[in-house]
Amino acid sequence: MHKRTKIISTIGPASRSPILIKKLYDKGMNVIRINMSHTSIADMKKIVNDIKKINKSITSSIGVMIDTQGPEIRTANFGKDIELVKGDEIFLVSKSQRKKKEILIDNLSHVKGLKSGGKISLDNGQIDLKILYLSKQHIKCLVLDNGKISEKKHVNFPGAKIKLPTLTDKDKLDLNEALKTGVDFIALSFCRSAKDLKQLKGFIRKSKSIPEIFAKVEDQEGVKNIREITKNSDGLMIARGDLGIETDMTNLPYVQRNMVKIASELGKKSIVATQLLESMIKKPHPTRAEVSDVTNAVYEGADALMLSAETSIGNHPIKCVQYLRDISLNAERSETLHFESNLKHESDWHTLAATSVKLAKKIEANAIVVLTRSGFTAELISSARPRVPVFAFTNNRATQNKLSISSSIENVFLNFSKDHEKTIKNAFTVLKNAYKFKKNHKLIVISGVFSDIFADAIQIRFVK
Repeated sequence: MHKRTKIISTIGPASRSPILIKKLYDKGMNVIRINMSHTSIADMKKIVNDIKKINKSITSSIGVMIDTQGPEIRTANFGKDIELVKGDEIFLVSKSQRKKKEILIDNLSHVKGLKSGGKISLDNGQIDLKILYLSKQHIKCLVLDNGKISEKKHVNFPGAKIKLPTLTDKDKLDLNEALKTGVDFIALSFCRSAKDLKQLKGFIRKSKSIPEIFAKVEDQEGVKNIREITKNSDGLMIARGDLGIETDMTNLPYVQRNMVKIASELGKKSIVATQLLESMIKKPHPTRAEVSDVTNAVYEGADALMLSAETSIGNHPIKCVQYLRDISLNAERSETLHFESNLKHESDWHTLAATSVKLAKKIEANAIVVLTRSGFTAELISSARPRVPVFAFTNNRATQNKLSISSSIENVFLNFSKDHEKTIKNAFTVLKNAYKFKKNHKLIVISGVFSDIFADAIQIRFVK
């Protein structure tokens, strides 16, 4: 059974070996994510090389995403854990002032716009603090939740301005090395405006390979500028961890749905991320609420679902991917919310792609077959959200990898012949041998090989 929704797995200690990555792929994973907040450049290079070797042995290739660290505010290196008790008073400091109870915070001086009575969250919202008093040297807070805090944990300041560049010096160093390896996607953390995306595009412009850019929207400023951010990116990552802290958590489902809707209307991709199967970091099965949450993202029409700690440090990385695949397959039996119906057709080519999807439904075709060099045609068909599989055959490895994240697309490499009919015949042979297509299966064939402006052919064909 064909799975339309793609799965992204974060690679970490629990899944780093080539054997485990291949097992993740076999269970339904399409793209690996390398989080540069927790991965060295040397490890990143090794993982990318491992993926390249795996891709030589499989039909649909695995894409590689680099996730920048961005302007994060974290607890500093202070040794042993600090016990926090509800009702205690605590000081947040950038340099030790030898207070009775203090937490060292990196880049604290870059946080602007804090006010007495405001909230601060530690460790992805596990512990909340209330601001009692502000000075140049420290922030005095009231502890609202019991818990322990250790070093290198997230610190969120909802509503405040973080006066740090979205693309930090560390990010530039990481990206320089990642671009040399030929990564397929960049997730830009804490994207707050279209200006951030333009800066990244300027940085990668001279690279031999140009990855697709996904904007990670994680705070109120990013949500405010969501339409312009979407227009200037290849897609959105709805990073619900920081977003659920920086905005009202009870409003998060609405924010998610609105972001997927805007991406669909603009013909851009969307990824729903964070805590999809959080309980499975330790437990072998998800909660009923998690299953419903994942199903909801599929109904909304997200291109991809992303696992973070579940596959990077969790106890059951393979089972997580298997559950995500099975939940997606079951959810895909229902109609989506059809946000794609508001997709603006900017050219005849867009109309042709949407028409091919309608035609496939009308004649009950078994699949749509696309021959493409740039991936342009396949991407347009994907954005129209077909219910049937779309087999995108390309003779460009970079194009093949970039199609790994697009909804409904099976990305297949194929050497193209000068004889167009022979190329189609070879594509059909792959369908029969690798995907078990049978005689008289009905296919819509679209060829965009010679032009990105008009179709060379759109035909109804049958497997012989």
